Amino acid sequence: MLAHFIESKSFQCGYFKDKKSLFEEYLLEDISEVEFEYLLAHGMRHFGDYFFRPRCLDCYKCVPIRVRTEDFKMTRSQKRSLKSSSGVLVKIGTPKYADEKFDLYIRHKRKFCALQDDVEDEQNFRLSFYVNTAFGIEFEYYVNGRLAGVALGDHTSNTFSAIYTFYDVRDSKLSLGTFSILKQLEFCRQQSVKFFYLGYYIDENQSLKYKGDFRPNEIYLDQSWRPFRNAEGEYLVPKNNILWRNTEFLVKAKVDQPKEISGPSQIKENLFF
Repeated sequence: MLAHFIESKSFQCGYFKDKKSLFEEYLLEDISEVEFEYLLAHGMRHFGDYFFRPRCLDCYKCVPIRVRTEDFKMTRSQKRSLKSSSGVLVKIGTPKYADEKFDLYIRHKRKFCALQDDVEDEQNFRLSFYVNTAFGIEFEYYVNGRLAGVALGDHTSNTFSAIYTFYDVRDSKLSLGTFSILKQLEFCRQQSVKFFYLGYYIDENQSLKYKGDFRPNEIYLDQSWRPFRNAEGEYLVPKNNILWRNTEFLVKAKVDQPKEISGPSQIKENLFF
C-alpha cells in the first residue's frame, strides 16, 4: 500500500457549531483486502482514496460502531420500515456514476445539510463515490420505475462498510434510510459477511445516534471493540464513557524521513508497513 501523508489542519466541525475538527488523514493507493479490513477495524473511513479518522484535540464524541451481522435482530420499528418499503425495487452492482444520481444527491443534501460538506460539486461527488472504489458496491432503490435512492458502500470477504446513502425526500414515508441499512445487512447475511460498519456514532447528534438502533452492536473504545447495546436496546457502556480518544497514527512511514512534496496540501508520501 502506498500512503501519502497529509499534514492536517483543524476546521469547523460538521456536527457541533462550537467545536473544531482535526483528522488523521491520508491518501492511500493499492490497498489489499487485508489492509482495508485492518483500517476499518481501527476506525478508519474513506471517500475514494482519501482515508481519515477523527483526532480532535478537545472532543472525543465520534465513536466507530459496527454490527456482527449473524447476531443482528430487527426491532419492531425496523420491521415496519421494511414492510412499508416492500414495493421498492433494489438493484445491487458496482458503483456507476450518472447525472441522475448527482441531482438526487444535491436534493437530499439540501434537506439534510451538515455545517460543512466538501462534496458540493459534480467533480468532488465523482471522486468521493465513483473513483478508486476497489471494494465498492452500490445499492439502487426504485419506486415505480423512478430512482428514489442510492447507497454506496465497500464489500470484502469479512466486512461491509456503509459509506453514504441519499434518497428522494419526497419518499420520506418509505423510511428509505432505514430500509437501505436493512437491505445491506440482509446482503451481508447472504454473503456470510461478518462485520457491518456503520461509521461514527455520536450520542448527542440525532443524525448519527440512530446507528445505535441496529443491534446488538459494538463500539470502538480504548483500541478495542466492546459490546454497546444488546438486542433489547439496553446500554452496556455508561453514556459518559462513550468517548474515543485517537492517540496513535494508524499508518506509519517505512523510513525515518519521508520525501516531502511541495504544494498547498503539504502531503508526504511513503510506504505503509
